[in-house]
This record gives sequence, structure tokens and C-alpha cells, in this order.
Amino acid sequence: MTRAPIRTLIVEDDPQIADLHRRLLERAGGFEVLGSAETLRIARAMSRTLRPDLLLLDVHLPDGRGLDLLRELRLEGAQVDAVLVTAASDASSVQSALLHGAADYLVKPATPERFALALERVRERAALWAQRDVRQGHLDALFTPLADDASGLDAETLRRVRAALRDGAAHTAQEVGQALGLSRVTAWRYLEYLTAQGEVSAAADARSVGRPAKRYRRA
Repeated sequence: MTRAPIRTLIVEDDPQIADLHRRLLERAGGFEVLGSAETLRIARAMSRTLRPDLLLLDVHLPDGRGLDLLRELRLEGAQVDAVLVTAASDASSVQSALLHGAADYLVKPATPERFALALERVRERAALWAQRDVRQGHLDALFTPLADDASGLDAETLRRVRAALRDGAAHTAQEVGQALGLSRVTAWRYLEYLTAQGEVSAAADARSVGRPAKRYRRA
């Protein structure tokens, strides 16, 4: 059964960033962009008229805070998910986003891989809401931490990712994913875990054109 696309409203006052988010959503597939709002006032009107499934939400807007919109919609009982994409990294904003049930919180500039992971989490949540009976596996997929330790990772996949870097060359997550039959996002999660453990070093790819990318090699 094909799921309906996740209807998304972009709330962002920078037109270039809003356009980037639109392109990333379209590339990801499964999302329908309803439009974009540059102010809190416009976002309020569009949210109540269009009833989106997802808000891509900046915190700082010219006439207020995007988190106020999320709080208001929650109080009204709106069934809307949210991903914060913002320069605001203060604890108060993060706490407010979590308190009001945001799916994810990205601090600008977010990499395309991290953005894709946030969309993956939104998909997982949408699939969960569509279930009549929630199984433990659905909850595990939703609440597993982002590779803070190996407990959220598959040991065999981790071994294969390690093996893919044994040639000593520097590879992108896309290249590792293609070689192993994994999605770019999945490969990125394992590579970031290995980087955090000190097994792998990561550096920006100076050869990349368009979206930024990292290259990973054995440390």
C-alpha cells in the first residue's frame, strides 16, 4: 500500500535556505511541499488553512519565534510534526522543541546527510501514527539514539563498513552505501559512529560541487 506524501510547510525567512530545503525534500521523495512562509504571521495563516503534516521550522523569524507556532498548534490539537532547522542552539529553544514534540532539531548549517536522517525519522513517526497496534520494533526504530554507541547499530553492517575503508582511500557516505547496498543515510550513521570512536577521520570534500560532502578514511 502506497502511503500518501507527507505534506510539508517550510517556515524560513531566508529564501535561499527555503529553496534548498524544498530541493532536499523533493530529492528525498515521499514529501509534498505545500509552500513556504517567511514570517510567523504567514506561517500561522498557512498552517491553519493548509493543515500540513510537517513543519520545517526556523526559530528566529522577523516577527516572532517559530516555536510559538508549534506551541499554539499543539494547544489547538493539530496533528502536525516538526523538524527545527535553525541557528538557535540555546538550551531553552532545544528544551521547548522537545517539550512540544518536535521530531528532530538541526542546527544550521545542517549537512544534507543529517537533513536526510531527520526526514527518515519523520517517516518513521508517520508510519507509527498509521499503526493500529504499535509493536516494540516500531518503537525501537523511533527511539534508538543516533549512534551514540554501538547498541543502536548492527554488528555485521558495522563490520562491512569497516571493511569498505580498509583500502586506505577516502570515501563519501554515498560511495560506501553504493558499495554495500545501503542507503546513504545508513552508511553515514555508521561512518559517523566510527569517526566518534576515533577509528575513522572525516574531512570536507573539496571536490564536491553543490551540496557539501565529507570523505571518510581509516585513521
